[in-house]
Amino acid sequence: MIVMLNNLKCFGKLSNFEINELEQRLDLKFPSDYKEFLSLSNGGHVENGYMVIQAPSLTDELVINFFLGKNEDKNIDLVSWNHDFNDELPASTYIFAVEYGGGMFIHILEGADRGIYFWDSNFGLPETSDEENVFLLANTFSDFLAMIKVEKE
Repeated sequence: MIVMLNNLKCFGKLSNFEINELEQRLDLKFPSDYKEFLSLSNGGHVENGYMVIQAPSLTDELVINFFLGKNEDKNIDLVSWNHDFNDELPASTYIFAVEYGGGMFIHILEGADRGIYFWDSNFGLPETSDEENVFLLANTFSDFLAMIKVEKE
């Protein structure tokens, strides 16, 4: 996680109290690896270059625009994004990052579909169809972070 954080212009750090407050506002219990990420960074955006992920089921790389956090700016605020899309998200699911094309990285916390997914809400990928616009990326948040490659401009 540290290597990835070195390339992230973080929004600050969150206390355990602030993380618990986010969980209450979203009616979720974050996994410990995501709580650690929030405590160290509170989200952020790439400072130099690009953060990319190559998903096995996709031909195009996904470029992370920013990780959401607790923020006054609703454009990068975790609670705002999740409340805006609440009706479209399955139960026990939250949006934690946004891709340059407007798609979202989501974490499903419970059930058979538990894991980290890319939600191509804009139908911008060649693999996306009316029947399928959500793609599995990783089993855990830590696994997702390990997939990220930083490419310099």
